[in-house]
Amino acid sequence: MSEDALLRVSGKISESLHNDNLSAPATMRSGPGISSQLLDDLVNRTMPEVIRIRRQIHSHPELGFEERQTGALCAETLASLGVEPMTGIARTGVVGLLRGRGDGRTVALRADMDALPIPEDTGLEFSSRVPGLMHACGHDGHVAILLGTAMVLSKLRDTFEGSVKFIFQPAEESLGGAREMIAQGVLDSPPVDGIFALHLWPDLSHGQIGVHHGPAMAALDKVSITLRGRGGHVATPHKSSDAIVAASQLVLALQAIVSKETDPVEPMVLSIGDFKAGRAYNAIADLAELKGTVRTLDPALRSVMPGLIERKVKGIAESAGAEYDFEYTFGYPPVINDARMAEFVRDVCSSILGPDKVATMTKPSMVGEDFAYYLEKVPGAMFLIGTGKAPGESTYPLHHSLFGFDEDVLRIGVRGMVELVIDFLTRSWHSSG
Repeated sequence: MSEDALLRVSGKISESLHNDNLSAPATMRSGPGISSQLLDDLVNRTMPEVIRIRRQIHSHPELGFEERQTGALCAETLASLGVEPMTGIARTGVVGLLRGRGDGRTVALRADMDALPIPEDTGLEFSSRVPGLMHACGHDGHVAILLGTAMVLSKLRDTFEGSVKFIFQPAEESLGGAREMIAQGVLDSPPVDGIFALHLWPDLSHGQIGVHHGPAMAALDKVSITLRGRGGHVATPHKSSDAIVAASQLVLALQAIVSKETDPVEPMVLSIGDFKAGRAYNAIADLAELKGTVRTLDPALRSVMPGLIERKVKGIAESAGAEYDFEYTFGYPPVINDARMAEFVRDVCSSILGPDKVATMTKPSMVGEDFAYYLEKVPGAMFLIGTGKAPGESTYPLHHSLFGFDEDVLRIGVRGMVELVIDFLTRSWHSSG
């Protein structure tokens, strides 16, 4: 999308927000007593804009640290709400600070902006217009929900003390944009007392909320292995050292770490997803390259994994008469929700949707998420909003070319985020520390 087109879209958003009187009645502008009906009305009236923003972002996906159009749309929308945006944080990130009527705590809300290098096959009217790229992880919905939350809260700023930070983060998908945002001070000035994020989740039924009281998602580490044997003719294998045979033995041996060398009740994944070797069908390969991932939840287990894996690599390489290179890269840490903040999320969402629509998640997911970096610094929680369909209907997983969701979950997300902020800033019992 051109800059001129982006400005036209942003101008429409700004004009619509100003023309639609979303302000809270004067009778509701004193103290924290904001009725649920008022919040429902304010949220419902933002929905046309929220949906339009989601579709605009979905049509123009951008990869990590390239979210210039998405960031510009976020900044323009915040500015139209009287929330001064700070841009260029971690290259393409945007932060808006909304101040209430007086000093108090500061709560942060985070949305990730990047898309994936996946061609879209949904056939939606607002499908990706960028070949090979797609919002297949729901980040377009995350951004739209956070902007909708800002729309509502900007009309209620006279009803609460404290501040709200809206963090629009680049590069969640494997590049670690959160780490750069933190390094550039997004949790400071004013310091953040609590932080929340949500993730659209097809494994939960539509509109259901899920929250973990502790570990929610796994650490995301990477392993790279190169085995160097001696090539030769397949007719004289005794004169060679076959890198493919050694690498195949290694792939199987690594699975024994999971099944035989670690606690069977401790969640862990060790998978080799990239295996390259050989140049000709009638030649013994002298080189094999393996790449894979290690997912853990326990920091102690995570710390010993490099040694356990390299021991297998070294033993098999030596037995095959091969040499090896081994690299273990620590990636995202595990997402560990603050238990008290998770309980706060559960209580708030239950009060909105009813207890039957909120699930306490007992099994963490082995996917990774760089929201973990924020949780290492500030108490907070990530919660899930279900996008699954009724039994028997097709639901596609995250990172699938057909992933999509009913846009009604955007309303649920905005309503939940608004209530979390108001309750966090007006109650005294939930602060960790």
